[in-house]
Amino acid sequence: MIEERTQWNVAQLLKEPIGATRSFDVLATVLQEDADIQQATPLAGRIVMLRTSQGVLVEGDLDGAAVVECSRCLRPVTVPVSVALEEEFKPTVDVVRGAYLHVDEEDAALLIDEHHILDLTEVLRQAILLETPMQVLCRPDCAGFCQTCGQDLNQGPCDCLPADTDPRWDQLSALLEDIKL
Repeated sequence: MIEERTQWNVAQLLKEPIGATRSFDVLATVLQEDADIQQATPLAGRIVMLRTSQGVLVEGDLDGAAVVECSRCLRPVTVPVSVALEEEFKPTVDVVRGAYLHVDEEDAALLIDEHHILDLTEVLRQAILLETPMQVLCRPDCAGFCQTCGQDLNQGPCDCLPADTDPRWDQLSALLEDIKL
């Protein structure tokens, strides 16, 4: 059974020559409970860490599921999420000498910390957020809510009167009536 983890000590890999690799099976839950998007299932897949001249390149494909709200009725909807990971992490401390390194990397999530821990948590969190669709429907014919009273129209029609139309649309409405005849 794969244990859930998002952090690896890469000190030994950083001591090895360029081109050295390590492979790991990953199971990761990276979204917090209070986030707008929840994880229905952990991300699962395999990653490969490759020693580069600058640090460690992490590549892998992970699949999972997220729970988002329907854009019309706000019901929870589970959607599949696939993450293609390809990021280079750079060390902040020289593993041999123990000296701090000057790193030009602006994204702190792509840095290997002073204890040589490579942490995928933030990178995977961002990837899930990017891969989750912005607008999801619980079903193709979701009716949503009545704009006047808030009734869930999937459960049946409401008692609101039809909205008055704007008189500027009357000529176009007449054309529609002609087409229907």
